[in-house]
Amino acid sequence: GVQTSAPSKEVIAKKITQASSTRVLALRECGLKAVPRDALAPEMAKLRTADFSCNALSSLPEAIGSWTELQNLLCAQNAIAELPAAIGRMTNLQKLSLSQNRLRTLPSELSSLGKLKTLQLDRNQLGPGLPEFLEGPISGSLEEMDLSENLLERLPSLGNLRELQRLLLPRNKLRELPESLGGLQKLQYLDAAENSITTVAPRVLAAPSLSELWLKGNPLDRMRLQETAGFDAFLERRKQRLDEK
Repeated sequence: GVQTSAPSKEVIAKKITQASSTRVLALRECGLKAVPRDALAPEMAKLRTADFSCNALSSLPEAIGSWTELQNLLCAQNAIAELPAAIGRMTNLQKLSLSQNRLRTLPSELSSLGKLKTLQLDRNQLGPGLPEFLEGPISGSLEEMDLSENLLERLPSLGNLRELQRLLLPRNKLRELPESLGGLQKLQYLDAAENSITTVAPRVLAAPSLSELWLKGNPLDRMRLQETAGFDAFLERRKQRLDEK
């Protein structure tokens, strides 16, 4: 897109002042290298949404933990390499967007986010394993997780993510899908395209709500997949979903 010049300090200050009454901090495309100090003032504790997308942030300060009522934290397209432990205090968070950053790891404190429904971690540098944060309260709330375009070679058991409906894993280096996915009652959509997956366990195909499965670009034997136990039942669910459209 066309590079517009970043807003002046006065404009940013005005947006911060407005946010104390609107509860929406809109600082997208502001050329920020750090979260402005005024945005962390005590009167900002009631913020509902903070949008820092498309800036040049390399980190988030521990002080964001004071935004305890925040529901949406949008930080896509920055240069964030790590998250502060204080993110675990933002227990009202419902959406956390960190797409297209430089994350190599994640704090275990994310596990405290018991209202988080949407977690976007695509286009980072996570891998070869996924840090342990999917235990605890987050496992009872997470509905959508996007891990596309990372460096993942393996996944932990995801069997406790009982609300998970959508899981996006394309363009990683995964060799298999965890069998525990088969126990996810609500999982409908699974995208594992462009990995190094050679076989899909029957148990994964048996996930009772799974009706959309993307596997293109994997070294899979298609005939073998079609002969896997549970594949016909999956096709039936897929047909029902398409018929309902």
